Amino acid sequence: MMGEAEIFANLLEAREERQQRKLSMLSGRYHLVSLQLNIPGLPKSNQQLHRFISAVDDEFERFFTSHYPNLQWAKKEMFNDFSGDCFLYLLDQTLLKAEDLKQLTELFEQEFPLGRIVDLDVMSSMGLPISSGKAKKCFLCDKAAEECRKLQHHTITEVRECMMNAIGVFEEQQRNDSIVKSVVQYAVNGLMHEVALSPKPGLVCRNAPGAHSDMDFMTFINSCAALAPYFQELATLAINYTDKDDRKALPYIRQIGLKMEQEMLRATNGVNTHKGAVFLMCLSCFSCVRVIKKVGYFKANAFIATIQKICNGIVQKELCALNGSLNLSHGQNCFVNYGLQGAGARGEAEQGFPTIFNHALPVLSALVKHDFFFMSDSEMKQSLIPVLLKIMSVNNDTNVLYRHGKSVLEELKRKSSHALEAWKKGEEVAYDDLVEWCNSQKISSGGSADLLALTIMLFHCKNKFGKIRA
Repeated sequence: MMGEAEIFANLLEAREERQQRKLSMLSGRYHLVSLQLNIPGLPKSNQQLHRFISAVDDEFERFFTSHYPNLQWAKKEMFNDFSGDCFLYLLDQTLLKAEDLKQLTELFEQEFPLGRIVDLDVMSSMGLPISSGKAKKCFLCDKAAEECRKLQHHTITEVRECMMNAIGVFEEQQRNDSIVKSVVQYAVNGLMHEVALSPKPGLVCRNAPGAHSDMDFMTFINSCAALAPYFQELATLAINYTDKDDRKALPYIRQIGLKMEQEMLRATNGVNTHKGAVFLMCLSCFSCVRVIKKVGYFKANAFIATIQKICNGIVQKELCALNGSLNLSHGQNCFVNYGLQGAGARGEAEQGFPTIFNHALPVLSALVKHDFFFMSDSEMKQSLIPVLLKIMSVNNDTNVLYRHGKSVLEELKRKSSHALEAWKKGEEVAYDDLVEWCNSQKISSGGSADLLALTIMLFHCKNKFGKIRA
């Protein structure tokens, strides 16, 4: 273990070598910006500090480019020594005055949430440090930092602990933001990829309205655009949800879902494009974020358990004892007439989405080994149609059950299973026949389309946030 004198000597040596490195890079041609952290005590670098300064570097790069979009660094280096991590940026002296560069770094330190921890120093091409003349404030109080150090208002341990805690909070916020943005993106992506898939049996797609006369592709696009902002609200709800009992979350989720339904109907002039999908996606958006935040990764069993807790007893509460009730929804009518076979989205959710986890996701995971954002249209078709067929072959779709009855539903499931087996052999005629049959008979398996959209979303979440195994 190093003594205090040895530590001090090593720090001085590292700082001297760093200074010489800066001077050697200038060559009389470049201004230099150095980014380091102002962290008292030791160690000057660890995994957390390295992550943090890398995040600061990302922020500073965007900040610089936003103010000077036509300027580029001539060179950028990152290195580590005994005095910590450091980024060095070189800028051609003819492009910007050193004083203007200093003003920019000062502005960044003022606007960055933890700017008091950050040191952005500017050195002119002549090797002269450029100072703003402003004294930095102490991290713990509003006094000048130099005054606090001299008078020892705070111990090194106090300041360091406070800074490290602040960095921890910053990292947690960054991670939460990343989770929210990704899950929201995947939810919207699922809806968009589902409607874009063409052709589909009886369903709205890019090239045809399927079995529908009151909606088309643009109706769905308008609906997706109206729904998109609310996924952010759902994900943020999950991030901030503090009650340990997930069963209490359903009313809060539903409040957002009801707003989504209103916006959907407003955007589509009263046409129901996504009511079932809204229910499934609201539950899943909330649960995905909740699980990833609590567990640290997307764990399928934890997700299923969360869904089951939130929806515990939902069939009993909302579908049973409805005989004689007025103004029943299509889904409620199905349950009254067909029992558990007509439980629809509520039954699927209460069981933890068995159709997705037992059937749809295994098919998609076998066909696609990575995120499919960069797939061509034909590749997407080859990957998603088998998933849709698998869902249609096992799903008791209440859209079909309500409009056409049990016998047509069973025929649809049989034809879908046959088309899937043929598709696996490279034969698409059976699928084309299924599309034609559904379109001509006005059979639209909207519930299966909703489950396809959700399968796509969960596939992305699993790939992005799944546990990395050695």
